[in-house]
Amino acid sequence: MEYTENGQATLLPLPKAKRGLKPEQIKNIIVTVVLSLGSILMLLPFVWMVFAAFKPHTEIYTTFIPKQWTAKSFREMWDGCKILMEGGIVRGFLNSILTTVPVVIVQVLVSAFAAYAFAKLNFVGKNAVFLILLSTMMIPFAVIMLPQAWLYGRMGLTNGPLAIIIPKLFGAIGTVFFLRQFLFGIPDSISEAARIDGAGYTKTFLSIVFPLLMPALATQAILSFIGNWNDFLGPLLFISDKNWYTLPLLVNSLNGSGGSTREIPRTLAASLVSLVPIIVVFAAFQKKIIGSIVFSAVKG
Repeated sequence: MEYTENGQATLLPLPKAKRGLKPEQIKNIIVTVVLSLGSILMLLPFVWMVFAAFKPHTEIYTTFIPKQWTAKSFREMWDGCKILMEGGIVRGFLNSILTTVPVVIVQVLVSAFAAYAFAKLNFVGKNAVFLILLSTMMIPFAVIMLPQAWLYGRMGLTNGPLAIIIPKLFGAIGTVFFLRQFLFGIPDSISEAARIDGAGYTKTFLSIVFPLLMPALATQAILSFIGNWNDFLGPLLFISDKNWYTLPLLVNSLNGSGGSTREIPRTLAASLVSLVPIIVVFAAFQKKIIGSIVFSAVKG
């Protein structure tokens, strides 16, 4: 406000707001655009696979969206799986369930017990043992796969799924590490109060710690399910009987002549069918996966 020569007061014009985006807004827009482009590039092969599964083989490399939609590839996939394996793709699903579900349940539980021991119990050499186990993650599977195949063959385990199931029942060090970091966020006073009331270590874990560990356990169970369901190299090396082939091996066997154009649609159709459980599981629990990983990272 200012005054004129006559003593009258006049209002000063308000300063104009600065136009344009703030640096933080520009940064957010750039990040959003980059991540969106990256997501599109990652999803593009999957979208192509879905479209290609409904194409005739003559359009595989000529068009992106089918000009002529057909479900012939799914019928060929069904018939081809029956030729390769008694029971067809249904048997392949059952084999994958057998080599995945029991492994996930036992592996996660064993890893949870081990993580509790490394995070909350005190015993001689605890850190040294954990570092030794952790160092095994640096050994590539390619280094040990041939000795393992020879050993399982000598033990007679390659005629069925036992060579895939048994070794994974003793826990996974990656899961142990994740759960151990999660357990560091749970106060020791909770376990100490349970032990003062007379509960042993096992009862304390099962009745007190285990319910608090459920979000992390669910996350690891889902990730373990996805990894075991999609495992290709292990079953390829350790399963010799075609009737025990899992879905990844069955899909690979459909591509018998090395990728001729005629066989590509039925192979992609089988791949799409085998991915349905993974998509359903991940879509249903993606928030739990992301939330648990973030919580563990912050607490760890």
